[in-house]
Amino acid sequence: MKKALVRLLKYITSRYRFFFWVTMLCVVLSALTSVGAYSYLSALVDQYITPLITMTDKTAGFLALSQALILLVVLFVAGVLAQFIQARAVARMTNGTMFALRRDLFDRMEHFPTGYFDTHTRGEIMSVYTNDTEAIRLMISQGIPNIVSALITIVAIVIALLVLNIPLALLSMLMVGLIVLVSMKIIGAAGNSYSAQQEQLGGLNEYVEEIFSGQKVVKVFRREKKCMEEFREKNEELRKSAYAATKYTGIVSAVNMQAGNIVFYFLFAVLCSIFVINGWGGMTIGKTIAFLSLSKTMNVPVILASGQIYSCVTALAGAKRIFAMIDEKPEEDEGKRTIAPGEIRGRVELKSVNFSYVPGTQVLTDINLLANPGEKIAIVGSTGSGKTTITNLLNRFYDLDSGEILLDQIPVSSFRKEDLRRQIGIVLQDTHLFTGTILDNIRYGNPLLSDEDCVKAAETARASDFITRLPNGYHTLLTRDAENLAEGQRQLLNIARAVAADAPILILDEATSSVDPRTEKLIQEGMDNLMKGRTSFVIAHRLSTIKNSDNILVLDHGRIIESGSHNALMEKKGAYYNLYQRGQE
Repeated sequence: MKKALVRLLKYITSRYRFFFWVTMLCVVLSALTSVGAYSYLSALVDQYITPLITMTDKTAGFLALSQALILLVVLFVAGVLAQFIQARAVARMTNGTMFALRRDLFDRMEHFPTGYFDTHTRGEIMSVYTNDTEAIRLMISQGIPNIVSALITIVAIVIALLVLNIPLALLSMLMVGLIVLVSMKIIGAAGNSYSAQQEQLGGLNEYVEEIFSGQKVVKVFRREKKCMEEFREKNEELRKSAYAATKYTGIVSAVNMQAGNIVFYFLFAVLCSIFVINGWGGMTIGKTIAFLSLSKTMNVPVILASGQIYSCVTALAGAKRIFAMIDEKPEEDEGKRTIAPGEIRGRVELKSVNFSYVPGTQVLTDINLLANPGEKIAIVGSTGSGKTTITNLLNRFYDLDSGEILLDQIPVSSFRKEDLRRQIGIVLQDTHLFTGTILDNIRYGNPLLSDEDCVKAAETARASDFITRLPNGYHTLLTRDAENLAEGQRQLLNIARAVAADAPILILDEATSSVDPRTEKLIQEGMDNLMKGRTSFVIAHRLSTIKNSDNILVLDHGRIIESGSHNALMEKKGAYYNLYQRGQE
């Protein structure tokens, strides 16, 4: 957490150095004016109020007292002005820092390798964006200024107390030191609880999001009671860690408050009275009033600082996760070769490709295939056989263990990933549309596409029929992943998006798996037109949709066990024949 704190301070000062130091200056001025006002009580009582009691001509005394009170007012006004400027500077510094922090987080996330999202849940990532950043915002806007103010106030009070009476001041410092030591011990013991609280909060958010997204499935299988039990368990874990963390804060606050009342007020009131009565150390009534005010005031910054420690520890626990995310190794791209428009013809070849997501667990073994420009290659096999993995490798979402993938006889590793992926249009099994109009979603892969071209793409994908029946047609606003559309309609829009991308290579990953037969027929008609002149890789469970493929690859446990045309494989009566027959039953 020390490293996280140092890095966070560097993060702030490197971007908002001016506002940071303005904040610190105002904090110091505010603290000094407050302590100065209390210290001035000694002179106010001893030099102006007490002599006024015995004066025969009180006019001069009241005039002097009025001037002294004006000076006191000036001190208070200076403190208020410093606090006002501090608030403005803190707002600029905090909002600017959070803007930069979120920007850097999102920028780094956009460059994460695909494997990162396989090992980190959405709830975990979203917790960093929400809970952790909010904790840091509170630390910057309140925690750091309040702790600095508390430290400056304590130092100023100690100096003022030493000026008033050295023995009593030393005793006061000893008492404060003991209270701070006890507070730090208690807060230190809660460090693990703070981290656990943030982590469990992220897990709870992930669970709520998962159940919310699958409410229909939950109801169909009557799992409401079980889900509630699981939620209660997770919620109880969070409650325990949160209680373990917050109870320490309550203990610290109680200890400091009662210590302030007993030590700094009652004890020193008795001691100061004894010093005044016996004339020890030059103590006077004015010094006694100032000493009691200052010593009691010393407890306030101690309580303030100890209270802010909780928020700061929570923020630093979040900062560790944020900086860990920012430090995550981005997706590597050693490719240097660019691709000019129209340069790629679409010849794809895999040579002896081996791949594993986890070292030691082979997913693809010795994969060899050749797709000539314009050919349609179908890939079939049981779930987990490695079909989708092949398409992931074509996009270079992952790198090979060994072997080679060639595009127009050039290794794909030599191309810039951005240029390579521009050559590949893809329709995934899981539909995903973004907030925006239907036109926005169709031109997602080709932002410069005109409205007319978007309409043509929708017509090719056979999506225009349902789009024109919508109240606002192509300008219909889609939100929450287009939940207002049917699954088949969402898939048609995904296909229209791939059409609009106009890439020489096309990947259809179970593109018709979630549509009805009528919609499937529409899609198939559009796909047949779309795939003309394009190298196409089709992954399908419905084998009837790939009968006209130029080559069909049958995968089993990451190996190609059969390949050939539909008729040739049916005549062979092997694995493909059995798959096809089961599909017809």
